[in-house]
Amino acid sequence: MKLLWVDDEIEGFKPHLKFLEREGIKVKTVDHPEDALKILRKETFDLILLDYRMPGMNGLETLKRIKRISPNIPVALVSMISDKDVIEETIAEDIFDYIIKPIKPTQLLALVKRLEADRLKEKLKGKKMSERYSEILTLPENYDGWIKKGELLLRWKAENPEDEMLVEELSAQNNAFGRWIHENYAGLFNEDYLRSYNILEKEVFPLLRSGEKVAFFVFDSFRFDQFLHLVKMLPGSVNVEIVPYMGILPTATVFARNAIFAGKTPDEIYKLHPDWLKDNRHEMELLKENLNYHGLRNIEFGFQKINSQAQLRSLSTKGRQFEVFVLNFLDLISHLRQEVEALKDIAGDEASFIRWCNFILKDAKIDVFIQNLIKQGYTVFSTTDHGWVEVKHPVIIIGGEDLTQGLRFKFGDSARVKDKGAFMVYNLSEWKLPSIRTKSRLAITYEYHFLVYPSDPNVYKKIYEGGIFHGGITLEELILPVLKLSS
Repeated sequence: MKLLWVDDEIEGFKPHLKFLEREGIKVKTVDHPEDALKILRKETFDLILLDYRMPGMNGLETLKRIKRISPNIPVALVSMISDKDVIEETIAEDIFDYIIKPIKPTQLLALVKRLEADRLKEKLKGKKMSERYSEILTLPENYDGWIKKGELLLRWKAENPEDEMLVEELSAQNNAFGRWIHENYAGLFNEDYLRSYNILEKEVFPLLRSGEKVAFFVFDSFRFDQFLHLVKMLPGSVNVEIVPYMGILPTATVFARNAIFAGKTPDEIYKLHPDWLKDNRHEMELLKENLNYHGLRNIEFGFQKINSQAQLRSLSTKGRQFEVFVLNFLDLISHLRQEVEALKDIAGDEASFIRWCNFILKDAKIDVFIQNLIKQGYTVFSTTDHGWVEVKHPVIIIGGEDLTQGLRFKFGDSARVKDKGAFMVYNLSEWKLPSIRTKSRLAITYEYHFLVYPSDPNVYKKIYEGGIFHGGITLEELILPVLKLSS
């Protein structure tokens, strides 16, 4: 560790210098800012200690000039208690830390150790990312391989969302994932994989049969990486188990969430209730049928659909064996973000949108409610109907008035797409989707593409590019978690 100490009274700090040298820290001292600037043009340091009050040039001006010469070297400013206003002035200059006079040698050592710890964390983080990247490249292109790839990439995204390597790797993997889904999605239904339509059967119903109390949360349009942020809100006393699985297509609420509660694929739901796939108004009835089908007719359950933050703040339970909560308004925020200018400013990109969702959940104390459920003897499960992405690239779709609405997918007999970024599904029954008159084809996008009409594609691009949507094929939309939370 090599330190540059800039102070016009440096002679008074000889005991401090000896203390630092005994700790193995090399210290170069100067008593004038100009001398410090000359040295920085020739040498590099791990840390600069800068006195704020010096003749000729104050600490703030010196700091600005230091940052122009050596922007990557952390600077700690030494000031008097009376210089509190200095903190506000120097925040914009990326100051590393502050030391208040009179200086104690232990303060300096703590500062150095903190810097070493920060650098060690960055080094270990880089190593961890490199190991994760290497593991991703070795995974096979099959169900288990894509589940693991999705989990690793989305954990990476939760830890370092703006990592350029991650952005590039997600784009490349999503292109490959889209092609793999196109060729293999139909075959997934022939295997006993964990999917949206059997989550309750495989994860929840066994506990209900044994007489245990269960709370089941479905977060509307909530990604794997967002659940990882949610887990961080919980104390270490809560036992957390995360099981990743692959959702169903299209990644839209009417298909995915109805499938969760019905315990059936969309085409099976349609055969029994043709009108129930138009919306999500019959989830409680579908859940009741599902419980009856699996011999749980006598289970007392409550079903609460939360449509606002006010309702989220006032969540309660009556102590029934099975309590179900659907957070139904998070998806609405993403749609409003596209339409309301104020929300565009607040949640202007993917990262800020996630922070906004986190704020809503923290404000409502969802973590406290979950902890209270666990204290009451509940095992708490949590999942989502689908994830979402920020769309970037338009794909032209051709078709008539039979085309359904949607930016990531459209049904319609006249649908045609030619560009990369989307493909056609002609046999909907293979994808366990109902084939309805005038709606027997599906155009669906993969990676970060969205559908636009050929009449004026640039107008549609300007309106929707950068918006948050779902319905297509990406790891972010399809690789989902089931969280099991218990004491």
